[in-house]
Amino acid sequence: MSLVTSAATAESRWIGWHGAYAKGFLALPHSRNNLDKPLAKCCATNHRPMKGLAAVIPAIVAVSASVLAQGTIDFHNPNTVPLRYVDLRDGTDIIIGTPGGRYGPASMRVGLFIGPSGATSFSQMTMVGLTTNSASTLPIFIGTFNGGNPFTVAGHVQNEVVSFAFAAWSISTGALTYQEALVSTVGIVGHTIISQGYTLSGGGTPPAPTFGNPTAAQPWLINDFTIVAIPEPGTIVFGLAGATALWMLRRRI
Repeated sequence: MSLVTSAATAESRWIGWHGAYAKGFLALPHSRNNLDKPLAKCCATNHRPMKGLAAVIPAIVAVSASVLAQGTIDFHNPNTVPLRYVDLRDGTDIIIGTPGGRYGPASMRVGLFIGPSGATSFSQMTMVGLTTNSASTLPIFIGTFNGGNPFTVAGHVQNEVVSFAFAAWSISTGALTYQEALVSTVGIVGHTIISQGYTLSGGGTPPAPTFGNPTAAQPWLINDFTIVAIPEPGTIVFGLAGATALWMLRRRI
């Protein structure tokens, strides 16, 4: 009888102690095991960083989506469609960037212009990127420029259909924009045709090329980028007058 009573009493004491232990580790101090402290503090403090992270995640996702939604374009030319310079005054015909040439490596600025679909003049377009022709003297890079591929077009979204063009001017003009270069009295300046129907890429999809031979599938491709220098009208008139005088002199002789 005493054995049973002792066992029951022991069980009752154990249950009482265990209940107190399970309610918050407050019954016994447990000098060897300090687990009560982190468990007691868990919900009060340790979850605060998680709450902060949960608030930041939507912002990160929103920024990522915004970046992916921006349109991209191919802002470079291959050496198969090099930047050239032709001077009708003296017969010069060179690939820009040729070492030792009049306009060698890193001698030209190149601007990328974007406009609405159907744009027909540069006044309807905006320069969205600027680079220089390659500084390399390696043959594969002569006549080329690379502003980025892909190049993100700020303010334009993925799948937007746009017109685009490129303009180039010598650094010797001192100009940072195409409009400034046009009024410079030194150096050279020129542009490509305005190409239509280009769909901006984005979201990790590589952009379509901008230079090459046009096809039915890619009619926007530009196959020539030549800056042509022509004599001033006054020079032409003066030259014709000189040629006429020379011809008359030869007739008299």
